[in-house]
Amino acid sequence: MILAKGQQGIALIQVLLISAVLTVLALFLTSTARDQVKMAQWSDDKAAALVALHSTESELLFALLVDSKVKKPTDNFEQANEISNNWNFFAKPFIVNKKLANKTTNQQVTITIQDQTSLIHAHFPDSKLLKALIAYQGYSDKEINSIFDNLLDWQDLDSIPRINGDESLGALTNIRNGSIPDLHDFSFVKGINAELLGTLVANTTLYGRGFFNPMNATKALLAAITNTEIAEQIIMLRETKQLNNSQFSQLTGIVESEKVLFYPSNILAITLKGQVGTSSTIKNIIIELNPYAKEYQQPINTLSNRG
Repeated sequence: MILAKGQQGIALIQVLLISAVLTVLALFLTSTARDQVKMAQWSDDKAAALVALHSTESELLFALLVDSKVKKPTDNFEQANEISNNWNFFAKPFIVNKKLANKTTNQQVTITIQDQTSLIHAHFPDSKLLKALIAYQGYSDKEINSIFDNLLDWQDLDSIPRINGDESLGALTNIRNGSIPDLHDFSFVKGINAELLGTLVANTTLYGRGFFNPMNATKALLAAITNTEIAEQIIMLRETKQLNNSQFSQLTGIVESEKVLFYPSNILAITLKGQVGTSSTIKNIIIELNPYAKEYQQPINTLSNRG
């Protein structure tokens, strides 16, 4: 059957339109397939990162239970755990490389560990430490005393204000009259602004004990109890693993006592970040270790778990 010229033109246009539609559909399917492959890869990497994180967490907890937290020059580093060779307890990140089956990309877990006795106990703050930290932020003596007393008034059980405190705390109708459950609750205390709140959150803990370990304190806290120059010297020495107890005492004038110990405690805040490709996963825990647990005691008590 021979088509007229007009009909041939229409048929050609129809063929071209169908070809164009098929081309667009093919491009769409190709793009969708690529996106699905990419999403599958991300999902696979995310799972691998999670596996690496949990594997490293188990190794870390085991090392914390069996290895000495402080290495001596006479220790055999070659036989020691890879993690314990690199760890520190002043929140400097260190990396653990992992090898997982059927994975060609790099798997890394970044760990930070902060000794909780190197921070100020939020519930029962040492007045000298906390006032020094507030003073380091540029507050006057009158403001320091007011903030400190207000913080204690916020948490004590009575309704009797301290000399520089205020149980009513300004416009607030009620105060907690109990230990704070979260460090960010400091924002409700009269005189504590956003900047000071950030400093307090970074330098205080809910899980302190009856002693203070200044060797693993933050830079701000070290500078507050000494000065900026000494704090920088201490940080440089400890990051290069050259700091020891006698050097610390010589630089700061601080010596060990009933309330000051130069050894990491068993209460640690740990952050683990697993990284595979562009996928990552994060876990934050605070634990209390009991290496000599017996019978019904738990060797690891998890105080906080996020992630």
